[in-house]
Amino acid sequence: MAAGHEGRRRPHPDTIAGIVLLLVSAAGFWLSTGFREVPPMLSQNVPPTFFPRLVLGLIAAGGIGLIAGGLRGARAEMSRIRPLVFVTAGFVVLVPFSILLLGTLATIFLVSLGLPLLWNERRLKFIVPLALGMPAAVYVVFSIALEVRFPAGLVATLFT
Repeated sequence: MAAGHEGRRRPHPDTIAGIVLLLVSAAGFWLSTGFREVPPMLSQNVPPTFFPRLVLGLIAAGGIGLIAGGLRGARAEMSRIRPLVFVTAGFVVLVPFSILLLGTLATIFLVSLGLPLLWNERRLKFIVPLALGMPAAVYVVFSIALEVRFPAGLVATLFT
């Protein structure tokens, strides 16, 4: 080692990722202070900053968890990123387009069904309740309790 660097250790990758998530969350929170108008779809009983800040808070909590784990964790050997990571990312990138086409609840169903299958989970006794329960829970919490209307999708407009 070079002189002056003997006791120096590189931060754990989880610590770095956690700090990045906190910075992104802080930037998103700051951007949400500029929200002025409530889109008609979200105007019922919910301020325009609620959902973005809820998501940002969850992301920040995850970042804090990563930082804590990285600070107490041993340095793991870095491995090559598996192709499944990129396939999963592509699957997730398609979600907004699926919402426009199929609607929110149908998309949540397909994601809840598709991701476990993509990740080689084959136990249907876990997958089916997840795929049915997730959109049902989202409907109950958001549509019934918070009175938020979700996009129905282009397919639903064919039947109305």
